[in-house]
Amino acid sequence: MSVLWQRRTHGVQRRKTQLDRTLARLFLAVVLVVTVLAAAYLSLAASNVRLSRHVWAMEQALGEAERTNQALAVGIARWSSIPVLQERSVALGYAPAQNVEYLMMEP
Repeated sequence: MSVLWQRRTHGVQRRKTQLDRTLARLFLAVVLVVTVLAAAYLSLAASNVRLSRHVWAMEQALGEAERTNQALAVGIARWSSIPVLQERSVALGYAPAQNVEYLMMEP
């Protein structure tokens, strides 16, 4: 048996096997890291979508509340106008004051 034959059958194959195992472990580590990063990214994207949907719903509710507020402000303005208040006071039985007396107070 020659040295060349021993190197070919024992040394080279052994080194190649160790190199293959090292590459396989490296490849497995890379696949695991990529999988973890992809899972983290998908989790973040799902969270972002959920929060965006929540913000959109809150904006819709805010718009509805603002429309209701404006409608109530118009109603208050309509019911607080002087002619309407005069009509309501007459309907309730109140009469305009005939004689007004002022009281002077010393400070």
